[in-house]
Amino acid sequence: MRKKILFLKKYLKNPQSVGSVIPSSVFLGQAIYNSIKELDQASIIEIGAGTGAITQHISSLNPLLVEIDKEFCTLLKQNYPHLDIVNSCAIEQLKKIDEKVGLVVSIPLINNPFKELFIPILNDLYSRGLLRWCVIFTYGLSNPLEQVNFETKERKRFVLKNIPPAHVWVYS
Repeated sequence: MRKKILFLKKYLKNPQSVGSVIPSSVFLGQAIYNSIKELDQASIIEIGAGTGAITQHISSLNPLLVEIDKEFCTLLKQNYPHLDIVNSCAIEQLKKIDEKVGLVVSIPLINNPFKELFIPILNDLYSRGLLRWCVIFTYGLSNPLEQVNFETKERKRFVLKNIPPAHVWVYS
């Protein structure tokens, strides 16, 4: 319950950066995990880990968690002490990538100003062979990373049991 209250508080303060009134459902977390398991193995970075709603499903894959909000980071450190957690801006963390990774994006990009900075960095990482794949969810119908030059772009799953319902996109 504490997670949901904290999440709602953050949403009310800045709805564009949080994107939903409650954390992602277990069904969305499982759909993302299943999508990752179908991809080549890679070191994983989760961008925008928030309260850990997706993290709880992918924690066995030892992702690096990136979260800009200090309160969310404190919660993540309590719940996932075995994982590396970075309290940092996602853009700054992405600029530091120097090895091949898979990326889980837990930031809804609809109407998010972060997207305009995010796209060129993903294009650069992918063109240099450092970004092997990306899994992202969206609440909209359109491809959230259409502007990134991934070879394959596929809406893999639709999760109705999430508020709001979400589409899982996989890129490689």
